[in-house]
Amino acid sequence: MTFAPLKSSQVESLSSRVADIAKEVGHERLLEFAGRMGELNMRERDRLSTELMAVFAETQNNEAFALLFELNQEGVLRLVYHHLRRSFFNVDPQDVLQEVFFNIYRYPKNFDSTKPSAFRNWTHSIVRNTALKHSRRAQRNHVVSLAGTTDVGGDNDMPSLEPEDINGRTPLEETQAREAQDELVGAWMLYLHFYQEAYRCLTPQEKRALFLVEVDGKPYKEAAAELGVRVENLKMRIFRARRKIFTIMKRKFTLGEAHILRAAAQEAQASRADAGRAAQTVSDPVASRMPAVENDPIHNVDSAGGRFTSLKPKADRGISS
Repeated sequence: MTFAPLKSSQVESLSSRVADIAKEVGHERLLEFAGRMGELNMRERDRLSTELMAVFAETQNNEAFALLFELNQEGVLRLVYHHLRRSFFNVDPQDVLQEVFFNIYRYPKNFDSTKPSAFRNWTHSIVRNTALKHSRRAQRNHVVSLAGTTDVGGDNDMPSLEPEDINGRTPLEETQAREAQDELVGAWMLYLHFYQEAYRCLTPQEKRALFLVEVDGKPYKEAAAELGVRVENLKMRIFRARRKIFTIMKRKFTLGEAHILRAAAQEAQASRADAGRAAQTVSDPVASRMPAVENDPIHNVDSAGGRFTSLKPKADRGISS
């Protein structure tokens, strides 16, 4: 990572800001670097960045981090470009740069300032890992359409491969999103219906107070003045109205849930009954197809011999024989 030379307009501002931080934390080396800001070589610039990062890690001083960014952003950006040259897919270097400094800001405790070039080496590893992560993400999200345009009448009749919009939705995703939106709208309308039913149960004073505060968005002081009551009384009225609405809606939802559970239990019981009848039919298929003779008014079964006997009078049987 190479440092960009400081502009003459930056030297004075950076020097004074580094001097202020040095005096605030009592850092003699930073104070020395501040006096020679325009004459620092690359090694001293490394040491300055390392000392600023050490101050930020110890004190969480935002001004120290701002100086780190201003002193190193151009060098880090050139390093990002260097790593992204090997990436086949398009990656925005500014996104990588932003995430690099975000990681520097987020994990200062991982920094070891024992070596003069510690900040350079640490930043280089962060840039390499971040650029690799963005390249892999771009490769994973890159989809090529096989149904591209065809060069009709040209030398090549093969369809041209064009990158698809990685942010576009598939038909399945569109259907899922539309169904989820419909369910959300239905649930919200049901919620508003229950709220309206509960709102009708309020007293006129509670309705007026709740309307002024929640619909018109007026402060409690203005709403109390309009209603001619004290602010404490208005707050109590609002509290009672909200609690009443909550209680009524909770009861409505609880009853609805109980009804759903009861219907599910009845359906399960009916299913078990159907399954029992089906199992009985499978176990005795002959008996299930025989007519029920116990209800026949003409014949009956003799319990001793298992024979069918006639229910006609004996006289009739003698005559017929």
